[in-house]
Amino acid sequence: MKIFENKTFVTIMSLILSFVMGFGLFACSVFFSVKFTFFSPSFLTETLNNTHYYEDLCDEITDNLMDIGDASGLDKSFFEGFVDEVMVRKDVQAYIDDFYSGNKPKVNTSDFQKALRSEIEKYINKSGIDSSTLSEDSINYFVKKASDIYASNIEIAYFSQLQSFYNKYNSRLNISIAVTLIVVLAIALIFIFTNEWKHIALRYIYYATASAGLLSLVLALTAYFSGFISKLTVLTRSLKVMYTACFNSALTVTFVISVLLLSVSAFLWIMHNRMRKKVV
Repeated sequence: MKIFENKTFVTIMSLILSFVMGFGLFACSVFFSVKFTFFSPSFLTETLNNTHYYEDLCDEITDNLMDIGDASGLDKSFFEGFVDEVMVRKDVQAYIDDFYSGNKPKVNTSDFQKALRSEIEKYINKSGIDSSTLSEDSINYFVKKASDIYASNIEIAYFSQLQSFYNKYNSRLNISIAVTLIVVLAIALIFIFTNEWKHIALRYIYYATASAGLLSLVLALTAYFSGFISKLTVLTRSLKVMYTACFNSALTVTFVISVLLLSVSAFLWIMHNRMRKKVV
């Protein structure tokens, strides 16, 4: 067709395809960042293990329990060393497992309640308190209030919103990545097989990879320097540690992908210049 013999038209169409390819690569970088961070079952567990999240969480639970203990007439030393980090880790992991399995995340406080009742019995015996002066209802009420505090601290804020997004889009994300990669590969093949001079094909692929790499880099740097995590003042110390680590890990993945894309674009530009010189 004569229209395809028009160099201006071919150039415009090539630039459009290059833009689509670049946007597709950029979209893939974002998809991969989400897929291998927040949508990865092992990501959150590793993040928590590599930070002092559990240490901070145990301190926060202890402080909150001391408040209710003080209101109930218990000595503050009652809850010192009571919160077991092993139990906290187990309950947090169970909460995370529920999230990624599609179940509604919940906290099982049975072990906590059992340990607390045992500690109350020891405290009564040690203090010489007449157990007949304590009603079972009052003990049950105290244990329930304490377990509610424990459960509210184990729960991870904003996870319910994230889970609905995960359940809805996780499978779609996999399809989106596959479709986008197919489109990107198809455009690359179009450039290679429709251009007589291969250096011209490399030039348009270079445009695509360079633009995708720059967009990913700008996104990572803008998000990093925006400091929006520091503005989440409603977060507790432990949650802030967790979300900061998660956020930085996602940005690191995006940054690495941008560097890879820019490295590929640099290689393509070198190959383009070498092939063009041979033609000239």
